[in-house]
Amino acid sequence: MTETNLKCKLIETMVRKRVTGGKKVSVDTLVNHSVRDSDAGDAKQVIRDEMIPRREASIIQVGGGARENVQLADIDEAVQFLKDNGGDVPFGFD
Repeated sequence: MTETNLKCKLIETMVRKRVTGGKKVSVDTLVNHSVRDSDAGDAKQVIRDEMIPRREASIIQVGGGARENVQLADIDEAVQFLKDNGGDVPFGFD
């Protein structure tokens, strides 16, 4: 699976589950719900090394210390990321 496809799968899951505002999800849970086990390591690395530092698709890290929780800062920005990169926009967000 390409890096762009991994990113789209992760963002699709977060948009579908509306992980924004008061909601957050751990990186491990997000990866488990989004991609196959064989792609899990790559997905975690993409989140930690690229998506969070660049705020790609408005994904931000929340919580402190050793917690690795993430959420979307802006749903509209995430939906636009999916449209721009060929991802599937969940029903109701198009």
